[in-house]
Amino acid sequence: MDKDVSAPKRLLIIDDDRLSAKITEKKLCKQGYEVVVLNSASIFLESLKQKKPVEYDLILLDVMMPDISGIDALVEIRKHKNNLELPVIMVTSKEESEGIVEALKAGANDYITKPLNLEVALARIRTQLQVKELISLSLQSKQVSTINTMVTTLNHEINNPLAIAIGNLSICKHKPDNARIEKALKALDRITHIVKKIENITETKMEEVEYSDDTNMYKIK
Repeated sequence: MDKDVSAPKRLLIIDDDRLSAKITEKKLCKQGYEVVVLNSASIFLESLKQKKPVEYDLILLDVMMPDISGIDALVEIRKHKNNLELPVIMVTSKEESEGIVEALKAGANDYITKPLNLEVALARIRTQLQVKELISLSLQSKQVSTINTMVTTLNHEINNPLAIAIGNLSICKHKPDNARIEKALKALDRITHIVKKIENITETKMEEVEYSDDTNMYKIK
């Protein structure tokens, strides 16, 4: 089922500091976000392997954690979700400048420092969510355009076999000819095949249309 675009954005906080995570959770909930807190990155990474993992709009990921570091967790996350699908904002101390650089190289979208300044955190979160939404709308627009083009092309493909079928059957009305009837039947089979392709395309969900940067083309999964 498609996600309700009017529903609150779902944020995930991954931080082993339970008190800090709880405070951040309360602040973000007051801003209208749906917030989930996990005190271990391993729990979330394990959930990514499930067939239908819980979807989040954005993650606040602490850099320093005992079981698995935020950087290592980020690397694993990016194996499943790119930085457009799932923005990740790293949460780090002011002294961890090397960790910030490493995190950005590993695919982090942004970072904020502890102790969290609410206004700064909200600005960074809103920015990433807006970027994600704009990119999603852009891709959907391209997908709709591509599907329409594909359907139009297939509709044109129907015209040729249709003309063949009509021409041969018209002649057979006056003088039965098995060879012409066979040609007409083959042409009608071709039309049936094209119609099925059109039905498959028009019934395809938008998320099943995949864009390739390499070929600048879309394909149905």
